[in-house]
Amino acid sequence: MSAKDSAWVIGLCWRCEATDVPVLWIGPIQSAEAGEAPFTCCTRCIRRLEALIHLHTTRGFEAASA
Repeated sequence: MSAKDSAWVIGLCWRCEATDVPVLWIGPIQSAEAGEAPFTCCTRCIRRLEALIHLHTTRGFEAASA
């Protein structure tokens, strides 16, 4: 699936795990152990990801390591 093929669908948000909500495919996600899967997020989670991207690009924000 490519970004131009992406459309809102009802499904699972991979970030907050909400089910049966409108989600948008934002790209593939990869796991060293399990392969690749489509990464879909709901509106709320997309807004949060956009905010984190903004912080990263404007302030050099980096996520804390576990």
